[in-house]
Amino acid sequence: MQNKIKHALASSLTGFLLLTSDVLFGVAAQSVSFSEITSADIINQLHRDEFTLINVGDNSVPILISLSEQPITKGIMLIIGDANMPLGRQDSLTHIANYLPALGWTTVVMPSLGLSFGSNIGSPIENDEQPVSTDKGPRSEPEVSDNNMDTTANNTSSDLDPVAVTSLEQVSTNSISNKVTETINSSTIVSTISEAELVIYSQEVEAYIAATLTHMQTTMGHRILVSQGITAATIAKLVADGNPLMQQIDTLVVNNPYWPIRKLNNKLPMVIAQIPIPVLDLTSHWDNSWSKQTERTRRIKTTTELKEIYRQTEIIGQSFDQTQMRYISRQIKGWISYLGW
Repeated sequence: MQNKIKHALASSLTGFLLLTSDVLFGVAAQSVSFSEITSADIINQLHRDEFTLINVGDNSVPILISLSEQPITKGIMLIIGDANMPLGRQDSLTHIANYLPALGWTTVVMPSLGLSFGSNIGSPIENDEQPVSTDKGPRSEPEVSDNNMDTTANNTSSDLDPVAVTSLEQVSTNSISNKVTETINSSTIVSTISEAELVIYSQEVEAYIAATLTHMQTTMGHRILVSQGITAATIAKLVADGNPLMQQIDTLVVNNPYWPIRKLNNKLPMVIAQIPIPVLDLTSHWDNSWSKQTERTRRIKTTTELKEIYRQTEIIGQSFDQTQMRYISRQIKGWISYLGW
């Protein structure tokens, strides 16, 4: 009888420990940022000589460098995907790094950053802004709810201006990271994102690019920056604002640029029109509906504002895959040839 009781107690204790371990593991997983998970994946899955660690603030971030396969390197092409975009995703433009070294370009693939607060970052005081989201099927035509958009536009109070982010209160990483999901094509969902988060994200992108350019400073040639989604819109704003760091960039290649806040997204065409360097704007049927809203306006605004060198090119056909990545590489090569490089 005593043995049965001991066995029952031991089984219960084992079950409790396993349950506790699962709970603790789940909590720990939620507290880890997207960027940390991406970095860990790269470090654990690749050989040490297949990536390079650079210091971005207090963190070591892996980047993937592919050297030019021609005797004279034409320059560097920095490639970064949308926020929260896994490196291996089919529609990530990081795949063009497989084709550009043969054309004489050294490529630097920069894993996407997570769009969320760090543990030492606060959020703005709550206001009446309503959540805005899009939820589209993989082959649906872009649709946007004007009622939700107008509510956001009326209640948003600042315009990606760091000065406007003043009164901050502490929040946990978990509550913010749960609001953000993958954001690139029409098959994904864009959850509520505040302007304060976009300001913080802009600062993180700037520090990331600065560290990468510093690491690659001994490589001669032109600097081309290829980006997607929210990252592309963020970089466009940095360049248009005359950020000193961005003066090192010779041309931008953007795909699917957008901000998931209507008021800010409506300003994107003017932002791109004010960029002083050449811009290649890649579009496709598979772009996010936010980007689709400004696609035509981006083209018109660059004409009416007399932007010197701008080209909008549609990538026709199926959703992005390896065949499309090869085609996009040729489009970028044609753009570079047009610039005379």
